[in-house]
Amino acid sequence: MEELLANETARLSLRPLRVGETVEGSIASVGGDEATVDLGDRPAGVIPLREAGPEQLRVGEHVIAVVMQPEDPDGRVVLSLRRARNRKQWTEMEELQKSGDLIDASVLEANRGGVVVDVGLRGFVPLSQLVSIGAIDTREPGVPESVKALIGKRLQVRVLEADPTRDRLILSEKAATQKLRRDRKARGAAQLAEGDIRDGTVVGVTSYGLFVDVGVADGLVHRSEITWDKGVEPTSLHRLGDAVKVRVVGIDRERQRISLSIKRLGADPWEQYVDQLETGQTVNATVTRVMPYGAFARVADGVEGLIHVSEIAAERVADPNEAVRVGDVLAVRIVAIDRERRRLSLSARLAERT
Repeated sequence: MEELLANETARLSLRPLRVGETVEGSIASVGGDEATVDLGDRPAGVIPLREAGPEQLRVGEHVIAVVMQPEDPDGRVVLSLRRARNRKQWTEMEELQKSGDLIDASVLEANRGGVVVDVGLRGFVPLSQLVSIGAIDTREPGVPESVKALIGKRLQVRVLEADPTRDRLILSEKAATQKLRRDRKARGAAQLAEGDIRDGTVVGVTSYGLFVDVGVADGLVHRSEITWDKGVEPTSLHRLGDAVKVRVVGIDRERQRISLSIKRLGADPWEQYVDQLETGQTVNATVTRVMPYGAFARVADGVEGLIHVSEIAAERVADPNEAVRVGDVLAVRIVAIDRERRRLSLSARLAERT
């Protein structure tokens, strides 16, 4: 009798449960539309099956639940497994936001603003954070077909914002793609060494150069590293999907940048040709560019010099375009060779005298 009284006194002295509090227990019975939960020294708990979630409850199963009502008319604690799982999932999303780790998301719905996805919770990927859809015209009415086509597919996403108080979960495929690219570059940088020659594929063409995938990572071929020939637009030489061979010329592991070169696969034409030139020598040259101050002319593949406006013709020329055009072949005299600065000074005027 004393033991029973002691247990009852201990039960009555327990702090009252609060709505939203998390408790643990084991399933004592399942019947009708509810399950009874043994909470130890506390009054029994009850889980309405609508609050149990999709899983089938089994007697003896350990559960973690959230208190919905500290005491119902029968003196039992009303619990929810669904809310406990939801709280756990929000905690996971908050941790993923901090860590930056990626998760898979199943696309449920599409609208003009983006797509609704399932990651255990309903989340939203805004249109600006999708990369699987390509370029779209947001001025068109209705949901773009490329966005609708994502329904039922899975995306790798990164958590941008997880706010359980506002039930707001914003995700990004774009940020996930950027992280994957950075991770791939970091791994690739560890596998590459300066001087390596690799087969690659052009995956991007920009005004400043080419992005080339060399298998373990992608790197940049700066426009100055595409060709020795300065008489052509470098980025016009290659298109997306082109197979190219490149040399690794720089690896910045801290910034995860890989620099590549196409032109350095071959010998430097300047180094090869300049030793064959002498001041006063007359050679043929092809005009490659005409500028206000003169014309550039190619004397060999990858080697060109400047014909200053004052050296284009015997007569004074105000506008070089009046005297020469791109593609003209001229006899020029070499008047100066600057090996350190890799510059040739040419004269068509002096060549005319010979």
